[in-house]
Amino acid sequence: MSKILISGYYGFSNAGDEAMLTAIVTSLQQAKPDLDITVLSGHPDDTALKHHVKAIHRFAFLKIIIAMAKTDLLLSGGGSLLQDVTSSRSLFYYLSILFLAKLFGKKIMLFAQGIGPIRSSFARKITKYVCKQANLITVRDDGSLEELKSMGFQDKEVLVTSDAVFSLKPADKELGRKILSGYNLGAKPIIGFALRQWQGQARFVEEFAKAAEQLRDKYKAQIVFLPLQFPADKDLSAQVIAKMQDSKDTIILDNRFSTEEYMAIISNVSLLIGMRLHALVFGALANVPFIAISYDPKVDRFVAGMAGSVLDTIDKVTAEEMLVAAEELRLHPPVQGAAQILKLREEARRNIARAIELLS
Repeated sequence: MSKILISGYYGFSNAGDEAMLTAIVTSLQQAKPDLDITVLSGHPDDTALKHHVKAIHRFAFLKIIIAMAKTDLLLSGGGSLLQDVTSSRSLFYYLSILFLAKLFGKKIMLFAQGIGPIRSSFARKITKYVCKQANLITVRDDGSLEELKSMGFQDKEVLVTSDAVFSLKPADKELGRKILSGYNLGAKPIIGFALRQWQGQARFVEEFAKAAEQLRDKYKAQIVFLPLQFPADKDLSAQVIAKMQDSKDTIILDNRFSTEEYMAIISNVSLLIGMRLHALVFGALANVPFIAISYDPKVDRFVAGMAGSVLDTIDKVTAEEMLVAAEELRLHPPVQGAAQILKLREEARRNIARAIELLS
């Protein structure tokens, strides 16, 4: 029985990262049912129960060493693990797991990662050295390839693929309707907001509050805030609602939904305004018009790959811009190319096949 160890930002109630893990584990098990999969997690009991895998705490170093000694392949990813914008400590943590695998002589795959930004020159040198030890590097967008090339990697050393979430089966729209009807939603068009905390929050909270009110009134819609990470996103959504002069027809969906449920809900909204990357991915998969607000290059990279555009960065975006963008989408609704989505799905599945090939 082949053993795979998966390292990523898992077990932290982040729906986007959990969606990636769902996609990776499900696809691996479909491709090779007898795999023995272990995940490094912030909450291993929760991860084991939710994803039907073995799990150990990401800082239980003795257990990690034992698991690494027994594994055949380390999958590092998906997600934006190798970056020092949010924290240099997390960058060195993920690099240490990669280096440990190298010390044990294990196969290593950087799996559909979003690389960078890495600003520290020292961190860039260490990242280059450690990543050069990998048997295979796949990244989820062209921007990540460019980041690695700026460190000295060649095109032939890196494969551009797609986010692991694209391997998930299509959303169950009827399931989404049932969930929304439980909140008395669905009688009117639904406009969804998927926000996250970031610098300059006092300013953009007011802008989102104004936008939510005006969009609701203009389109006779219901406003739904969809937290993808708890409790941070829920708290931010509550702050936005508190700034609204009138919060009628406005609600926070405060349950911790499964990946399938999040996808099903988003497939039923008429318009999605998102900071969270994987909310935008879910929207693209369901052909839902979305307005992307950038707080990180990974958002810009994803939208560019979808031949779309980012409205503005979070430090500049205004309610007026959101209203103008919403009206433009209403008048000229975009249609995500079926061929484009199919290509991304095929790339995600091919990435799984590459991982299986490394085991043989």
